[in-house]
Amino acid sequence: MSGWLSRWMQERGIIEKEDSEIYQYGIRSGGIILLNLITAFLIGLFTEQLLVVCVFTLSFMTLRSFTGGFHCDDSLFCYIGLSLVLFIPVYMGGQFASLPVLTVVLTLAAAAGIIIIFSPMHSKNRRLDQKEKKHFGRCARTITALQVAVFSLLWYLEYQDCACAVYESICITAVFMLAGKAKLFIQKTKIEK
Repeated sequence: MSGWLSRWMQERGIIEKEDSEIYQYGIRSGGIILLNLITAFLIGLFTEQLLVVCVFTLSFMTLRSFTGGFHCDDSLFCYIGLSLVLFIPVYMGGQFASLPVLTVVLTLAAAAGIIIIFSPMHSKNRRLDQKEKKHFGRCARTITALQVAVFSLLWYLEYQDCACAVYESICITAVFMLAGKAKLFIQKTKIEK
């Protein structure tokens, strides 16, 4: 589809032939994001937790865009994994309310700390230069701080399900960052052997 759309844009003089590959990548990436958003909407609709899924998706996507971390090598596996992750805020909201406050505060602080310390992370396929590291790191830290503030406000206002969605998005992002660190370490060890 991205190839066809790119050729169609070339034929109409919208893009140059040399730019075709980058447009194909952008179209493919946009299509994946759209598919993920539609899937999130459908999961929220069918589970009758649309608000929770929307809050989680918004929180997760904005934070994950700047932190990096574990990325699947296969886009289908990534899509399935993300779809499964969406069920966490749907079915964990009830358990969240029963967690001791100290547990919530400590796990949130640990997750936010991991994000602040390790952001941004490069991957095997995409190394960041110093300017990118500085920009993405600043954005990740700012978004993390804002999300902790949003979580606190939602919790204070007793919107437990939405507070849980923000909390879980921060915690899951931190777990993905740790998994990404482990993956990079394993890849580096294989290269050195």
